[in-house]
Amino acid sequence: VQDGCQNFCAYCLIPYARGLSRSMPMAQVESEAARLNAEGYREIVITGIEISSYGFDLPGKPSPTAMISAACAAAPNARIRLGSLEPRTVTDDFCRELSQHKNLCPHFHLSLQSGCDKTLKAMNRKYDTAGFYRAVELLREYFPGCALTADLICGFPGETEEDHAATLEFIRKCGFADMHIFPYSRRPGTPADKMPGQCENAVKSRRAHEAQKVADEMHRDFMRGS
Repeated sequence: VQDGCQNFCAYCLIPYARGLSRSMPMAQVESEAARLNAEGYREIVITGIEISSYGFDLPGKPSPTAMISAACAAAPNARIRLGSLEPRTVTDDFCRELSQHKNLCPHFHLSLQSGCDKTLKAMNRKYDTAGFYRAVELLREYFPGCALTADLICGFPGETEEDHAATLEFIRKCGFADMHIFPYSRRPGTPADKMPGQCENAVKSRRAHEAQKVADEMHRDFMRGS
């Protein structure tokens, strides 16, 4: 439903490679969802490069919430699953409206990247850990038992052992059902590529391994229903 991005995170080439965010018109989203529903598809995934930016370039600026709600209504026999969301998209209104759709899959993948505020700021992310955790609390309030997943970059330039420890503590607090964890990868042409404090590959790999160990523990807890 969307391509491109205008967030310009310090580590990412997407805005340069794909351009700014461009959205599929609402009518097309609805018609495509209805077509797939009529053809008997059991699950439809709403995805894009950054679906939380959906609609800002369209007439009337329809919100991601409105777009997702319309897709759910257009495909009542299919389960609607969401792609990655920016945590700032998750508001009371977002949760209240979407919780009315019983065919919305109770799985939300939130883009985290770091559990340390200093690192998030260096990454040019648009939220802090307090805002992220508020999104976690809202989703669990409106969708009891939902699966929350996230992605994480380990070894970003300037990340210290204390910053890494703060991230591990934060992901434990969130209690994710699963995570995608990556060592930071330099991309020429991005601001992060020129930042001081580049971590050695061995450090990045170790930190990713330590984070994955925590993620595996949380996954087992989720599967046991604890």
